[in-house]
Amino acid sequence: MKTTSTIDKPAIHGGQPVRRRPFARTCCGGPEEKALLLECLESQHWSTFRAGSDGHDVREIGVLTSAAAAAYPSTELRWLGGRFVRRLEAQFAEYVGVEFAVSANSATSGLVMALAALGLGPGDEVLVPCMSFHATATAILAANAVPVFTEVKDGTFCMDPADVEAKISERSRALMVVHLGGNAADMDALMELAGRHGLAVIEDCAQAPGVRYKGRQVGSIGHMGVFSLTETKTITCGEGGVVTTNDPALALKLRLLRNHGEGVVEESWGDEELANLVGLNFRLTELQAAVAIAQLGKLEERNQVRRDNAAYLVQRLAGHPALRPPEVEPGTDAACYILKWRYRPEPGMPDRDAFVAAVEAEGVPLCAGYTRLLYQNPVFSRRGAVRPAACPRSEQINREFVWFAAVHPPNTRADMDDVVEAIDKVLSWPGY
Repeated sequence: MKTTSTIDKPAIHGGQPVRRRPFARTCCGGPEEKALLLECLESQHWSTFRAGSDGHDVREIGVLTSAAAAAYPSTELRWLGGRFVRRLEAQFAEYVGVEFAVSANSATSGLVMALAALGLGPGDEVLVPCMSFHATATAILAANAVPVFTEVKDGTFCMDPADVEAKISERSRALMVVHLGGNAADMDALMELAGRHGLAVIEDCAQAPGVRYKGRQVGSIGHMGVFSLTETKTITCGEGGVVTTNDPALALKLRLLRNHGEGVVEESWGDEELANLVGLNFRLTELQAAVAIAQLGKLEERNQVRRDNAAYLVQRLAGHPALRPPEVEPGTDAACYILKWRYRPEPGMPDRDAFVAAVEAEGVPLCAGYTRLLYQNPVFSRRGAVRPAACPRSEQINREFVWFAAVHPPNTRADMDDVVEAIDKVLSWPGY
């Protein structure tokens, strides 16, 4: 570990940077991924899905639990996927603590599937936090519904139940709850609100696999949970997603939406059995599922590294009052996805953007938060169907955001020491 015995000149002002080598990327594998991927390659079944049901009654196989579906040979029930897909789904369902896990080719597809499975129609409203990746809200448009943007809580940056309640209307049909940054939202309050107003709850768990809220895995609390398997997420197979639920009717609709459902339904099916979108190809391949199985087995270990690295940074940088670390929702066993400080400089200190640029010049990749909040994107701001509403508290939070993402393995405590040194160096420099 390097130490700074004197106040060095920041690299942005001509000094030597703290670090020249990049931090490790999130996407990393080992012998487990290689072995399963090779097994899948040699099987010559790289996507065993079929759009037809091979004579099976879809009403029956569509509501099989993920564990029951995985017990069938890989050449049967191919409407539900092949051996690796069904094995991943069974293991994911067991881990989250639900009966059903339905894989997809991305979490974005999973969000569209989850919303469409609710049977939403034009004009139906879905309340969603204004602070998230834009797919959380564009999926609502894809489901023919209207996003209603809510504030986030001051310390956790997750959906604020008080603002949700203020924005519920007679058109409200669902909550899209985002467990942002590896934290958990206030699920007790949100579920109570949803129950009182008859709303469905979808948990966007893209940044929070393995996070527990009062002893329960996120993704098992609401009516459905959606997880991401893309390259930058906690576990990955390159691209992919998983939708979880305990509701067999929703599981059937999710499976119809994933795999050309119109090709297997009969004329006798009623409207309540169908989803409100045409079934498409949202299928995960066997190759991707094989990698994801190995990754899922390492989730707890990797999450612990995230927790340890994030806690170390918060503790080591506690002497800088300008940096306010995030709060954890009470009862949450968080697993930091991105460490998000709020930066409030004192007179004579660099502003947020100058601070980020100076630390980046030291070889430590900081980010200055979202370019804009969701409702400020043209796809929403120019659509008359979107209920206009500003979220001033969230806008202020976003103006103060400073993010550091590389808390994930295989980055180590020595790497975190470089982060501390770089920030100490910049904030100690008297030249601002």
